[in-house]
Amino acid sequence: MTGSTAPESLGNTAAPSSRGRSAAIGAVAFVLLGLPFLVFSLVMLNVKARVELRCDPGGGCTLDELSLLSHERVGVFTLPELLGATVERNRSSKADAANLYKPVLKTTRGDFPLSTRWLEDEAQAERTARVVNLFHANPLGGGNKSFLLFHDHRRGPLIVGSSFGAMSLVLFGLSVWMALKARRHLRAERSARASPPTA
Repeated sequence: MTGSTAPESLGNTAAPSSRGRSAAIGAVAFVLLGLPFLVFSLVMLNVKARVELRCDPGGGCTLDELSLLSHERVGVFTLPELLGATVERNRSSKADAANLYKPVLKTTRGDFPLSTRWLEDEAQAERTARVVNLFHANPLGGGNKSFLLFHDHRRGPLIVGSSFGAMSLVLFGLSVWMALKARRHLRAERSARASPPTA
């Protein structure tokens, strides 16, 4: 009888131990699965998809690029450095494809796009270039008021980044649940090992 009860006791304690280790491994696995989603979410939310051009009367202009998480000063341009603005056109190789347009700031330091994306609306791009050219021709024409031009395309990165961020939170939540489950099983295992064997 003694020889037959020892294996049964070992078998009873092995099952809870296996469940505890499995739950702990599952918690780690969910963390590892959630990390790429979190990283990609932060990358998308940090995409600089908004361009701002602020010009002061009689002074220069500042060009900034913004994301949902950060702000970067592209450059500060004095009046002698400003050469105006033009509209670039991107003609697709497809016969039935519409042309795309992008306003570009011309300076002595090079060309700087005033939009991170190509625009389908030519009038919108032309309007941006026209305002910059009017300011370049007459910096004091607007009196004492400064103006701000911007093209904001952060909605796409916001939707994608939020979706991946939500998925990472779900995976991290499952990891916490598995960790609590592992903790409960491990406590049960320790209690089973500490309790004296039954006759």
